[in-house]
Amino acid sequence: MRARRPTHPGVTAAVCWAAPFSALGCAPTVDVLGVYFPAWLVSAVVGLLSAYALVAWMGRRPGQRELAQSGLLFCSLTVVVSLLSWWIFFSAF
Repeated sequence: MRARRPTHPGVTAAVCWAAPFSALGCAPTVDVLGVYFPAWLVSAVVGLLSAYALVAWMGRRPGQRELAQSGLLFCSLTVVVSLLSWWIFFSAF
């Protein structure tokens, strides 16, 4: 049996192209000094600043200086803290 082709390939391509953009309007927004930002952006900034503070704190401790200078640790802390802040403040659990 032959595979059936869609009758309107242009419509299918347009729907597949526009589908990700329709999800952009579903993100919650946060009012920061009168300007609305997406909540994921606020979570990313919180994660970045918190990871910087944690790495700076770890850099002052005598036994953990080598670990604090690791770029992988900084990136991992940023992702973990960003996702945790999103989950705690913006998810409906």
